[in-house]
Amino acid sequence: MYEDLLPHTLPTEAERLDRMAHAHDPDTFATIERLNLPKNAHCLDIGAGRGSVAIWLAQTLPGSDVIASDLDLSSVKKNTLSNLSLKKIDLRCDDLGSEVYDLVHCRAVLCFLPTRTEVLSAILKSLKPGGAFVATEMDFRQIASGPSRFWAMFWTAYLEFAASQGWDLEFGAALPGILAKSGFTEIDARHIQPILNHSGNTAGAAETETWSLTLATLAPQLIGGGFMTKGMLTDALSIIRNPEAWTTGPGFMVTSARRPVG
Repeated sequence: MYEDLLPHTLPTEAERLDRMAHAHDPDTFATIERLNLPKNAHCLDIGAGRGSVAIWLAQTLPGSDVIASDLDLSSVKKNTLSNLSLKKIDLRCDDLGSEVYDLVHCRAVLCFLPTRTEVLSAILKSLKPGGAFVATEMDFRQIASGPSRFWAMFWTAYLEFAASQGWDLEFGAALPGILAKSGFTEIDARHIQPILNHSGNTAGAAETETWSLTLATLAPQLIGGGFMTKGMLTDALSIIRNPEAWTTGPGFMVTSARRPVG
């Protein structure tokens, strides 16, 4: 499982999660702001990581009740927010309740679950009528076709590794249609294709650092499993870490939807 390969106990994991938050939080926050949540919203953040989204929700909506959940909550940043609580939730088997939340959020969670489609029914059930679901999921459809032959070969090899783990890194592209079939309405989706550049303090630089740390951590599995050579991974990391390179990175889909009213 994903949490076995990238556990929160790794020395570099807190930094990797912080970089991921820096890269993706702006799009997540903008999406949630468009939903006009009630001031006393009851919110659940699934796979909270360092807790950046849950903390932002609790600060932005001081009258709200926010739950940050994860399989391992040790990485959530310390805070004194009285409206933020922690709860261990395993989306694969735990009951989320019925008509509890005004918002359920997750990022890079569903694509790693073997029951990624089935859990959407539980999420839908947990929402109040009119409640919103926001998810950011990987969408690798374009990265494996360019911008160079080497880049395509490298990410195709990574996708083969992901498939061997049971991950679906193209799930973001399918998610809007699956949400519609699952009973969600008001579905809105935006594909984001970041440009990787390892300089400055931008979201793109944070995304670059996220992938640099992710690939370096997964090197034993990528190389030892025969998915790529050490030279291929070294060359890819040299591109990602080059401050003078501007290279298309893996994409992701930011999707929002609601439980129908009535």
